[in-house]
Amino acid sequence: MPDETQTTRDTDTIRRILAGDVNAFEIIIDNYKNFIFSIVQRHVPPELVEDTAQEAFIRIYKALPGLDHESRFRQWMASITIRTCYDTMRTYYRSREISMTALAGDGEHAVENRLTEQARAAFRNDCNVNETKAMLSRALDQLTPENRILIELIYLEGYSIKEAASILGWSTANVKIRAYRSRQQMNKILKHHLEA
Repeated sequence: MPDETQTTRDTDTIRRILAGDVNAFEIIIDNYKNFIFSIVQRHVPPELVEDTAQEAFIRIYKALPGLDHESRFRQWMASITIRTCYDTMRTYYRSREISMTALAGDGEHAVENRLTEQARAAFRNDCNVNETKAMLSRALDQLTPENRILIELIYLEGYSIKEAASILGWSTANVKIRAYRSRQQMNKILKHHLEA
């Protein structure tokens, strides 16, 4: 639950901004930059974090006149930020090139790790965890950007169907259907990886 004092300060700051005090938006940035960056870092590659966070703040500023409940300001900003991440990832997926070395995986590291007995033991201990993470990452990469963000919100970040629908601006029925189809797609992808 948001702190009432912070909510009151946010309400006052928002009123100042809407009244024409553009510089008051710096207060919002200072108060919420860590919050926005933490959301962005979970949804976009590291090289896109700074630009995506900046774009999120621009969108938040432009959307302020449409804010109807200052008490839900933090959730409202999170929703805009996640949509910004979605747009960034959609553009990123369209323009991304995959290098041949990326397709080869961590073969070089595996060879190096096997050179000593200690490295072999460490490799065996971490192997299952790393392989699972790599498989999950590859499977998520094969989903559409909107389905990837949906899966991340529900299954990796623990948002409910209703919360995810609110954040993404979709109906709960649409979220349920997309989540079901995305799970089915992930199962097929993971099964294919396991068989290969």
